[in-house]
Amino acid sequence: MKESIYILTPHNEIEARIKRLQENMGDLTGAIILGSVNLGYFSGTAQEGLIYIPREGLPTLMIKKSLERATEESALLPLPQRSLRSLKSDLDIPAGASIGLELDILPYNNYLRLAASLGEDVRLSDISQSIKHIRSAKSDYEISLIRRAAENLDAAIACVADHLREGMREIDLAAEVERSMRLSGHPGMVAFRRFNHSLPMGHLMAGGNAAYPSYVSSPTGGKGMSLFLPQGPGYSRIRRGEPVLVDYAGCYNGYLADETRIFCLGSPSPEMEQAHQAALQIEDAIARELAPGKSCRDIWNLGEAEGERLGYGDHLGGPKDRKAGFVGHGIGLEIDEYPVLGPLDQEIRENMVIAVEPKMIYPGVGVVGIEDTYLVAAGGSERLTRLPREIWRV
Repeated sequence: MKESIYILTPHNEIEARIKRLQENMGDLTGAIILGSVNLGYFSGTAQEGLIYIPREGLPTLMIKKSLERATEESALLPLPQRSLRSLKSDLDIPAGASIGLELDILPYNNYLRLAASLGEDVRLSDISQSIKHIRSAKSDYEISLIRRAAENLDAAIACVADHLREGMREIDLAAEVERSMRLSGHPGMVAFRRFNHSLPMGHLMAGGNAAYPSYVSSPTGGKGMSLFLPQGPGYSRIRRGEPVLVDYAGCYNGYLADETRIFCLGSPSPEMEQAHQAALQIEDAIARELAPGKSCRDIWNLGEAEGERLGYGDHLGGPKDRKAGFVGHGIGLEIDEYPVLGPLDQEIRENMVIAVEPKMIYPGVGVVGIEDTYLVAAGGSERLTRLPREIWRV
């Protein structure tokens, strides 16, 4: 575990991000960014406010709270955000302008207030897809932070072997993993872009609880500790011979890595052992295809075909009536970034960071499988999460 420090985003990093967005604006006059993650990405501060990025020229960063912190954190010089009534003139937005907004996350009431302040002559459209694609390819700076997140995550998951005991509760074992993660710099939350989705630091469930259905966009769910966050570890006690799913998102200075390993007190059943080996084969097949120019749809089809060939079509990603619908996902500042290794026509590009997670779901019995975070390079992929992938017997 490496010590964490508070890192500010370099000025040249912010400049490069803004330039990429400007180059992808098309006919837009500019974009107003309000979502905290995107705001932090383009300005270097996630304090409450907005950044206006015109298609040409310099951006304007306006902060409502805390201006003092934003001044310390951002590579840009923030201005105080005044009333929405003066926003159009404050940002020097011309009449007849076309402005991009993050319509995938902006609440409707906020949209209405913003539209009213800009006036009927200003056209509003969605720029969220452009932002997602820009963020999907990471810079060297971002990759360095993800590497640290992966190293700290390896150390946290490995500590399960020191603490796993028969009869202990899932939540007690999860607390040991999460303690290690917090001490290495994890903020204690994982950003999830999807509406009505939140994520604890990870999923740690044993036996049939790991396969317990949940709303969360993940192959696994777990019962959780209350109906208001019905996922993740609960109060059930861990028994000998059942697989223990340990699936966590490490975080270092905002950037994530994702990893799953299976632990067991003693040995799992031969059926679960064989299913785990099949998942490893599927991950290897997918990892070999993670190269620039490859299609997400083709990689998804490959994973599905490999699952069928090995005899696990009814278990890979979940039973047929509730499959996850993907076998991997982009990762960075949020857990559900582009690209999606699913039936989508997205292209793999160099410097994408992708979590690959073929998991075998057995309702009432348990979950086995694997997840690793990969960096796409010019000649293929590099696995950033490096723990041994076999079932860990304790």
